[in-house]
Formats: sequence, structure tokens, C-alpha cells
Amino acid sequence: MFHSQSIRCWKLLEVLMHTPEMIENAENVARAIFAPAMIDRAGNVSVAAFSLRHNEGYFSVARMSVAEWMDDIKSIPETTGRKIDGYCKMNVGEIRNQDIVVREDKISLDVIEKATPSNRSHAGITISLCAKQLKGDKTLVLKPLEKGMVASIIMAKVQSRLIGLANKEYVRFQ
Repeated sequence: MFHSQSIRCWKLLEVLMHTPEMIENAENVARAIFAPAMIDRAGNVSVAAFSLRHNEGYFSVARMSVAEWMDDIKSIPETTGRKIDGYCKMNVGEIRNQDIVVREDKISLDVIEKATPSNRSHAGITISLCAKQLKGDKTLVLKPLEKGMVASIIMAKVQSRLIGLANKEYVRFQ
């Protein structure tokens, strides 16, 4: 009993003291895909797979270089009417290298570590405009916006790019 508690305490301490590491461009991440909401009629990943909820600052993904990544994805709670269908594999470098411009402003995507004691592979795809990270608001658009930017245009462009990457390698669990 003491031994297992000590191990858990050390693991927790390790995560709490951990400085987030830079995720290399060569790494791959996996986005959990739930059916039916995140799948379109043709069986492809849909816009719903890349929608931000209120105050959500990133799209959750799992780092495939972390041994527990598949367990982490499969442990995401399923709710009524939502069943995990699979995951899409995306390359970090490809995510970061998306050239997205809206009204002469560059929209940047990044993948940052978000590990927790219970989810060591957790990472997030962030969206930035003029070096400010954007978040979802109540209506599933982004805030804060500058220079009269239209949130729906930004989100549509980001979603389009991420969906293109997601559909390159979509793996179903069935």
C-alpha cells in the first residue's frame, strides 16, 4: 500500500513540477472523433470536430509520442448520443505551417503541451491572431478580436484547414 501511494505521489509531483516542453514539428497528435456529431454524411470528419466551446482556448489532442495516448483518448467520457468513433492523426509541423490570412492578418496555429496527472499525453491546438490567443465564446465564435475581424470568417478558415489535415488519416475503432 505505501509503495503504490509513494509512486502516485512522485508521479503527481513530477507532473506538477514539470515545465511544459516544446512539442517538435515531427511529432504527431490525435484528435478524438465522436459519432454522430463529428462525422458528416460522407463519413468524413466534420466542422463539429473543430468547434470551440465557451472560454475554451484550444482543441484537445493527444501526443502520439506518449505511451498512454490511446488509453487517454479512449478514456474521454462518452455522453448520451455521443460515442467515440476513432481519431484523426495530424502532424504538428503541418498544423503549425498552415498559412491562414484574414484581412491581411496572419492567423497562427500552434500545438502546446497540456499534460495532467491523469492525462499525460494531453496537448492543445491553439489559434492566435496578432500574437493573442483566441478563445471560444457563448456562440462558438472567437474572442478577443481586433480591427473589426469577423469571428465566423476566422473560425471557418481554421476549421477548413484542420478538417483537411484530419481527413488525411482518420482511423475508426470499429
